[in-house]
Amino acid sequence: MRTFSALVKREALDGKNGYFYVPLILTGITLALVILSTLGLGNTFYLGNMENEGIHSLADAMNMAAEEDPQEMPAGMTLLYWMTTGLSWIAFPFVIFFSLLGALYEERRDRSILFWKSMPVSDWQEVLAKFFTPLIIAPLAFLGIVIAAQITIALYFSVLMLVQGGPAAALWPLGLMISSWFSFLVHYLLWMLWALPLLAWLLFVSSFAARMPFLWAILVPVVLVVVEGMFFNSNQIGSWIGLHMGAWQDGAYMSANYDIDGPRDILKVVMGGIQWQGLTYTLANLHFWFGLLVTGGFIAGAIHMRKRAV
Repeated sequence: MRTFSALVKREALDGKNGYFYVPLILTGITLALVILSTLGLGNTFYLGNMENEGIHSLADAMNMAAEEDPQEMPAGMTLLYWMTTGLSWIAFPFVIFFSLLGALYEERRDRSILFWKSMPVSDWQEVLAKFFTPLIIAPLAFLGIVIAAQITIALYFSVLMLVQGGPAAALWPLGLMISSWFSFLVHYLLWMLWALPLLAWLLFVSSFAARMPFLWAILVPVVLVVVEGMFFNSNQIGSWIGLHMGAWQDGAYMSANYDIDGPRDILKVVMGGIQWQGLTYTLANLHFWFGLLVTGGFIAGAIHMRKRAV
């Protein structure tokens, strides 16, 4: 166990640019934009007919929102914090994609595999560490930085409210904020479980591609889909890939109540047990279990290819 933990730590340090610096830079840009906008160097809070409504500052907008519907205010602030830190999540899937695609390819390209093979560590441990590190460390790092950014924005808004005379206490719906963070983790876990065969495919490509692993990872599935469509007039492969990319949510959440009329209703959908409904659907779905078998096959193939690599 200590050996595997050391391998995960090494992979995390090797991938710190993607896992830590990318979300840190993106959230830094977001914070800078928020601050500049509230200082009057942008137009974020001056949209439409706000000045005619007597809104000349962020505090005016917050006071009006709190007066019109105070029950919506906590949910609205929670969603606002997520929207202001949403830039980071655009990069998240790309970090996962390229981390797995380069995991075994890079050590063969720079010949560092010769050094690592001389260490008393089995190939299966190396491969599993390279597979699970981006899937576990990356989301935790992204979420940790996003949480810090949301708290920083809340603190900054609180200072503005104290200066401008706005409702500072309404900016801290801590219960909803914490629940939303845990809801993210649960939904990410479901997404990851369904995406495991596709993610394992990236690692397998990384284990054998001599050059241009990106093309191997993309073109092989595309060719298979095209060949199936041309010769068998079907789209089973494409549908299977789409299912594991996210189409499973159509079946998992089709019975959910989406009667949305404000921020509270959005959070009720997101945090009202819908993830557990998705988990139940997942565990009862044969496509999911077959995907785990495919995942095991790709990982076994990656381990075998690494044993043969020199």
